[in-house]
Amino acid sequence: MLKFIKWSLAALLVGALAASAAARAENPFRGFPDFDGRKIGHVWIIVLENESFNDTFGPNSLAPFLSKTLPSQGVMLNQYYATGHVSLDNYISMVSGQGPTVQTRVDCTFYDDFQLTGITPDGQAIGTGWCTRRRSRPSATSSLPRA
Repeated sequence: MLKFIKWSLAALLVGALAASAAARAENPFRGFPDFDGRKIGHVWIIVLENESFNDTFGPNSLAPFLSKTLPSQGVMLNQYYATGHVSLDNYISMVSGQGPTVQTRVDCTFYDDFQLTGITPDGQAIGTGWCTRRRSRPSATSSLPRA
């Protein structure tokens, strides 16, 4: 009898989870009151470099395209925050999800001399003390599917 109750409870739990997932799949954006259900066509990421949100999007903005035109054509998501205070740590977090390090937190003001010891066939420098990017590696934007 105890085994029957356990299996019944497990089946009930699985059924409840499946129903919950199906309801969520119907409208995954029901928690966003501004979303009207249209298919998302484009996503713009606007980096506010050295300007506050209010300076850029507020009523006295000197950027009418950003403050009025773009928001009127879609939904503005404004509940986001920087991961650091200066630029580099935020850029790295934005493209990789990596949090700030001691060096990136202060825009890498600690400099290391790069000692070149060779070059790989695809053009990457070999050495110590500095980070490089392979020319053959696709950029973040080139690896995104076309909208």
